[in-house]
Amino acid sequence: MSRISNIKCHKLVNSRGDWTIQTRVELEDGSVGSQVVPEGASKGEHEAVYIPVGKAVDVVTSALGSVLHGEDAFDQQNIDKILVEVDGTENKRNLGANSILSVSLAAANAAAKSLKIPLYKYLGKMYGNSDFAFPTPLFNVFNGGKHAYNNLSFQEFIVIPAKRYAFDKAYEIGVDVYDRLEKALEAGGHDTGVGDEGGFAPSGFTTSGVFELLRKAARGKYKVGDDIFFGCDIAADSFREMWRYLIHEENLSLNTQGLFDYHQQILSENEIIYYEDPFAENDERGWELLMKEFKDRALIVADDLTVTNAKLLKGVIKKGLANAVIVKPNQIGTLTETMEFIEAAKKANMAIVVSHRSGDSAEDTFIADLALAVRADFIKAGAPARGERVAKYNRLLDIYYDKFIDNVDVSA
Repeated sequence: MSRISNIKCHKLVNSRGDWTIQTRVELEDGSVGSQVVPEGASKGEHEAVYIPVGKAVDVVTSALGSVLHGEDAFDQQNIDKILVEVDGTENKRNLGANSILSVSLAAANAAAKSLKIPLYKYLGKMYGNSDFAFPTPLFNVFNGGKHAYNNLSFQEFIVIPAKRYAFDKAYEIGVDVYDRLEKALEAGGHDTGVGDEGGFAPSGFTTSGVFELLRKAARGKYKVGDDIFFGCDIAADSFREMWRYLIHEENLSLNTQGLFDYHQQILSENEIIYYEDPFAENDERGWELLMKEFKDRALIVADDLTVTNAKLLKGVIKKGLANAVIVKPNQIGTLTETMEFIEAAKKANMAIVVSHRSGDSAEDTFIADLALAVRADFIKAGAPARGERVAKYNRLLDIYYDKFIDNVDVSA
């Protein structure tokens, strides 16, 4: 047993140039774990609530530092139980999900350091898993919506290496397609500036036009529908106004049926196997229509619909609204609740996608270890570019090399 002796917190800047917090949990044996908290641009209505950064620093150093002093660092469930009880609200609005999450994850980091084992092994032990498997990376190579200053309504256009590829090869494919996409943009006279998540973000494209360009970038080296596939995060809530979906780049104002018809065309014309947040979180009819038509050929992925909340997930499972879920620890606020959500989704045979946020940092690679620990199907950390994005992919690559190149068994 190693007990918590001190908790410190300070502010730092994330990838969007906004302030966030970093918390350090110190143990009696001298071990230290730290955690930077990410933040999203497009948020679900029911996400746990963030409080202002200055207040969060005070909450961590005073209130949370006091109540957790002397607690067993290896008892994550108890730590998280205390954090939730001290806050006393469903959405963590009193102490803030950013304050609570920073302590919860920093404590897990400190415990792993104390045991002198990699974080993913410690998290795997917590989750009851010692048989680790690498997730397939989802590379967000073209940004739109709230992640870019262009005309695109859809938020992310994703390249997905085939499942048969080992992680190192999948990573190579992602980097290569990204490079080829940049050359294709340059050849067409388009801007190659990037959005929040490292994907290219030129103006002047439509949804179909982006997929056409991705296919062009792959041509001659990768077979679309065999070597690579496509995906999309629609983030439909972000372009819904007064019960209409406004796709400005095509001058479209659509109701639920109209957007379904639009999705149907996009899905039928492209090798898409991943489709996230295709309708607003309160537009259940749209989700039902899409699941009925496409659940056997694509993952219909819930993010805003479930926000890593096990209670919301129950309703989604009961109504059959999605067959895959996004996992973002900062949406719920503690590691324990995150793992409970993952377990509930797995029991319902839903695919697991561990994800970053648009406001992230290169210091934080927690989701890479989490994805490995829980045997997530996918990890989504942005483009294979920008330090805060590649840090997650590089962390997995380091572990991959340790396992397969240096012959170190990660399940030991």
